[in-house]
Amino acid sequence: MKSKTYVLEKEYALDRKTAWQLLADNNRMNLYIGLFPVSFRPAKQDGAEVFYREAHAKVLGLVPISWQEFPFQWQENDSYTVERRYLAGPMKHYTLKVELFDNAENGTRVKLTASFVPLNLLGYGAIWATGLPAVKKIMRYLDDYLQSGAATVFEAPQKTSNANINLPELERLTALLAKSPVNGDYVELLHRYLADKGDHDIAQIEPVQMAKLWNADLDDTLRVLLYATKAGLLNLSWNVICPNCRVSKVEHNSLSELEQQFHCDLCGINYDANFDQYVELNFSVHPTIRQAYAEVYCIGGPMITPHVKAQQVIEMGKTASFSIPIGEDALRFRVLQANDRVPVNSGMESNQLVYTDRGWSQSSVNGSRDVSITNSSSADIVVALEHADWNKQAVTAAKVTAMQEFRDLFSSEVLSPGQKIGVGHITILFTDLKGSTLLYETAGDSSAYGQVRNHFDFLASHIAKNSGSVVKTIGDAVMAVFHKPEHGLKAALAIQKNLATFNETATETLVLRIGLYSGAAIAVNSNDRLDYFGRTVNIAARIQGQGEGGDIVISKNVLTLPESVELLTSANVELEEFSAELKGIDAAVELVRVRLVEGLVVEELASQVVSNR
Repeated sequence: MKSKTYVLEKEYALDRKTAWQLLADNNRMNLYIGLFPVSFRPAKQDGAEVFYREAHAKVLGLVPISWQEFPFQWQENDSYTVERRYLAGPMKHYTLKVELFDNAENGTRVKLTASFVPLNLLGYGAIWATGLPAVKKIMRYLDDYLQSGAATVFEAPQKTSNANINLPELERLTALLAKSPVNGDYVELLHRYLADKGDHDIAQIEPVQMAKLWNADLDDTLRVLLYATKAGLLNLSWNVICPNCRVSKVEHNSLSELEQQFHCDLCGINYDANFDQYVELNFSVHPTIRQAYAEVYCIGGPMITPHVKAQQVIEMGKTASFSIPIGEDALRFRVLQANDRVPVNSGMESNQLVYTDRGWSQSSVNGSRDVSITNSSSADIVVALEHADWNKQAVTAAKVTAMQEFRDLFSSEVLSPGQKIGVGHITILFTDLKGSTLLYETAGDSSAYGQVRNHFDFLASHIAKNSGSVVKTIGDAVMAVFHKPEHGLKAALAIQKNLATFNETATETLVLRIGLYSGAAIAVNSNDRLDYFGRTVNIAARIQGQGEGGDIVISKNVLTLPESVELLTSANVELEEFSAELKGIDAAVELVRVRLVEGLVVEELASQVVSNR
């Protein structure tokens, strides 16, 4: 049968980034234009050809069709292509290419090229009945967006019905949430979101996207969602995400259901579950409010993997060129399935790479211009240009479990007994009262114990204000956890700065030692609470013991972070370098003692510490 190709072009008063975010969000777009939901089977590979995924659907809910869907190919904000080879139904082959061009009026010209190859005469009818109308509806989707007056893509038009909303229950639980210690404006925004948004959005609420929609701080947004879950408006789930396809492999209602390893059937790769890489927190509307389901229309599309800037299929013996986005950092090339990676480094001389069956030809590539990649392996490959820190778009388990609100509201959320989940990077803070034994001798047991308890509340307050949480108390010491080093340092500075004010209300003057260390750890269930163990925890506890009182002891690595240097500079501190032999640690650890002083600028001191490493 002869192929049929249709080209549609139209200019829109939209910038290319906005047009891209709308058109490359295939799940949302396909739902809006009325396409059928799809189920996908694990990835397959025939010989040396690139892998594909089998997809199955029913047109109009009646006619079954199936096809091989090959990986999307795209360059962010520029174009994408999807290819389907049909296994059943009246069609044989289909490709869609979406291209974006700047126009003279600072808008965007959108060009759609759809090619259909029918299998039989019925295929021609299918093209006119469903294929071509669906392509035309893509343009209509942009028209509807402009007519809706939406300010951002997060407010894109959706098809929704309010018939299944339990409004009395929504009103009752919203009033209950309003009594929580959260921003009342966000409570109202959440109420409207659950009432007005489409099923897909309320069945899969992503905190990062919600914060962008509300133009709100992510931590403030998370607090509202956590309290809303406690009130019964939402459910939370832990999704184990494959880093290749960004599809949720398993959804758990509790951390205790997590398994240490998981397998991606679609990509054929095994992974160890990791709190700060592969385990993400999502929310959904509680079924007593609305029955909603997140139907799947597409996997592997550009907006499902927003960390991927470009992706191409490179056949055996062929060469492809990738354009490195301006102003982007921490980029790398990765071969899907094989998971072979090579970083983009502007300090390198070569901008050419070769991929063989043994891997990449070199350990880095120059990213200041277009990069040429030649496939000299024995099979076709899919190469992605992506951000190495791909999980910035999600709230990971490492982040949310470090929040005090989470521990307070969901204290039963722990791993199963004996389970160990890795955390690639976490910051541990230890505090200790200097001279606590003398405190009990001079103040008496009852008075001293009361002061220790009050000082726990003082510490917990400053830890929580800086996105951390108290893991446990050990005698008169506190162990706390933070998702980011700068959060821990900010909390430590606030504690030492405000301790004098706290002491004004105490019968005895308290002096604190604080140690702070960042690195990898293991999350476990200990005494029915989420706890952390490993070398990072041990060093944090040991370096706290190096404190002299009134100071903060940190590793030199903290001063490699611009955020940390900025905090220390604004706080006016004195830095003292030293190394220490720590019990149970093989080599000496390079440390920095931080003391609060007045009128001292530390930019030069911090630079000197870093340069001496």
